[in-house]
Amino acid sequence: MGCDIPCVTYVALYILSSSIISTNTRSATHWRLVNRDGVALVEPVIDEVPTMSVNSEDPVLSILAQKYGFGEASERAECVSCEEKLGLERNRIFQEPDDPLFCTPHANSTDVDHLDGIKKRNSHVSSPEPDVAMIFKKTEGEEIDVNTLETNLRELITNNPESLSVLNQVGNFWRIKGNTRLAIECFRKALYVSPHNPDILLNLARVFYNLNYLNSSWVIAQQSLELKSCKGPDRNAWLQHYTLGEIHKAMGNVSEASDHFRHALELNPGLHQAELHLRQMDEPILVNVTVYTIVIILVMMIGVCVGLYITASKGKSASRGLPLQAANGDMT
Repeated sequence: MGCDIPCVTYVALYILSSSIISTNTRSATHWRLVNRDGVALVEPVIDEVPTMSVNSEDPVLSILAQKYGFGEASERAECVSCEEKLGLERNRIFQEPDDPLFCTPHANSTDVDHLDGIKKRNSHVSSPEPDVAMIFKKTEGEEIDVNTLETNLRELITNNPESLSVLNQVGNFWRIKGNTRLAIECFRKALYVSPHNPDILLNLARVFYNLNYLNSSWVIAQQSLELKSCKGPDRNAWLQHYTLGEIHKAMGNVSEASDHFRHALELNPGLHQAELHLRQMDEPILVNVTVYTIVIILVMMIGVCVGLYITASKGKSASRGLPLQAANGDMT
């Protein structure tokens, strides 16, 4: 019945609380394990106050201090993950200077950022495209000075940092220099301004094609062709067809590549590069046809020879049998 008395519970709690309050790091008795003459003994620690120094001789305390960050070990406890460190290092390496030609600030996001060619732009190798310089030629035979072009483009983009045409030109300039990452960033910024511009998309597709990101290149080039076709029949899409022809050829899609090269030739009859591609793709077919023809002729010749041999063999056997039959007739 005593268990039903409420005061017993309160008395027990009071005694427990008093014990906890009276037992602290300074007033409590501390014990330690010592080795005396090969015998393990437990004895109280007198006039010693335990500390949390990392330099304590207690190895367990040292391990705990290193793990939970006491003293100098706290610096190691604040280490970030490997991915975060790589990200910080990447940001440090690719931190752009205050040069307007770097197209900063870069676009935060575009409709094509899901493609591998975009996602891996920080790891692309240098891929110079010197033929792109012809875009900047105003007259036939004009020589392009890259240094002068750089100076002019820097002035243009300084005065017109959001201009679509200027961003496109700067992206092509970086293609000439071989800095594919900056070319992509400039085209991304241009696409942020105009997400459905077929010319910007085509330039980006050419970059990915040269980097052998064929799937990314095909997606963007196909989108560029569709957008170009939507603007009306007066819009010439020969370069889109030619680019798609090159992409399909690299993928091994000979039929699709031939169709695009023929479309490019219809729109631009003087496009000798398309004719060259078509000849290169037709040559293996002609070689195969020639080989098959030779094999068929050889088989037919062998068949004729075998037939003649069999016929000759039968003739010889028949000629040998005639005298025997005649002799038998005389005997009868």
